[in-house]
Amino acid sequence: MDERFIGGRVRMPFNPVRRNRNIGTPKQGHGQNNRMIVPRPWISAGWCAAQLNPGQMLRRTVNGRDVTLIVEKTSGGCVHACSVEDVVFFLSHVPLADWAGLETFVLRQPTRKARVLRPAWGRMFYYADLGFRGSSIEKSGPALFLEACNVGDTIEWSTSLDPEDAAELDRLRLDGHKVSRVGKKHLVSTSLDSVRATQLYRTLLHEIGHWVDWLGKVEAPFAQGEDYSTLYDPYFARPKGEVEAFAHRYADNLRETLEKRGVIPFSRIEG
Repeated sequence: MDERFIGGRVRMPFNPVRRNRNIGTPKQGHGQNNRMIVPRPWISAGWCAAQLNPGQMLRRTVNGRDVTLIVEKTSGGCVHACSVEDVVFFLSHVPLADWAGLETFVLRQPTRKARVLRPAWGRMFYYADLGFRGSSIEKSGPALFLEACNVGDTIEWSTSLDPEDAAELDRLRLDGHKVSRVGKKHLVSTSLDSVRATQLYRTLLHEIGHWVDWLGKVEAPFAQGEDYSTLYDPYFARPKGEVEAFAHRYADNLRETLEKRGVIPFSRIEG
């Protein structure tokens, strides 16, 4: 009996040309271990846990308040556009009440994948668990990150911009970046001075603006006896546009005030 005929069914001989239709697809597992996913610190709704590679960990006193400044070692051609002393001097002109409880500032070296997939000038974390490679030291609490950048790079933007993106492009021009249009792209050429202006005069203030928002909408009502969960959930449920608009207004208003006082711009301060 032809062994292809079993139980009234026809069993076709093996054909090596007919491959499993799932081969090479995510269903079979292809790419699950090498997807372009950022090996970033655990981040969720303003909280993060990260292992830092500090080159320096410094303590400074700003208008009577002690702060910690952590400087990560740079790599991949990145540099920290702002110095520690730049940040300290600038903070000395920001109202103390606006950054009450915020005592950790990190000059962060992002991973290569993070620079590709999640580029940012800076980030505000309402709570961070920070560890340090080669040390048992840990630090917890709110933290503001300013990220190292490849200065001299050209950033590509689409010419199809919504109002929010168009406003951001105008801010980049104000910071000193050169913006040109080539075909269907805006090309933003960066320099050390323009990146420093963006991070120091705008990003730092923008992220502190998020902290001011958090203090007013969560911390202050909680201190007065309101239930934390009824404050926390609505805070993060707000539309992104509303959240960003608050931080932009804060940064724009304080920047204008500091410019009128002659505080900014100022030359880089080396430690």
